[in-house]
Amino acid sequence: MVQQFNGTNNEWGWCKQKVGANAILALSTTLCKTGATVIKIPFYKYMANLAGNKNLLLHVPAFNVINGGSHAGNKTAMPEFMILPMRASSFKEAMIKKKYGKDVIKKKYGKDATNVSTEGGFAHNFQESKEGLELLKTKAGYTGKVVIGRDGCRCF
Repeated sequence: MVQQFNGTNNEWGWCKQKVGANAILALSTTLCKTGATVIKIPFYKYMANLAGNKNLLLHVPAFNVINGGSHAGNKTAMPEFMILPMRASSFKEAMIKKKYGKDVIKKKYGKDATNVSTEGGFAHNFQESKEGLELLKTKAGYTGKVVIGRDGCRCF
């Protein structure tokens, strides 16, 4: 194995110890964004090229709409009720779909029900998880485009 500039076999380990992983990440991201700009392609395509990935897929964001349990101070077993815009044609369209959760809750329970919890979702005082799931299913116009997800459950 060839020794690196600092006399060790672990150049990146030495670098992380001296400047920190966050600084390395920021610098790496900046260099990649600059490279993408220079050759006039989107950042995600530049990164895919570096990785040798020819099959590009849109990442599906998961939006935390309703919080439960200790995150929200209610009795639901699920800490996060999420929506995933699986059929969005673009990331922008996916972001627009996030707003629908707030509109549904506000219409059914009033403005106070849209207070935000410690995890970023709305902290309505549901008595059980089924109520939150039913609420997310009620939004017309997104059938087949948005699926419901969850993040964990309360364990005793």
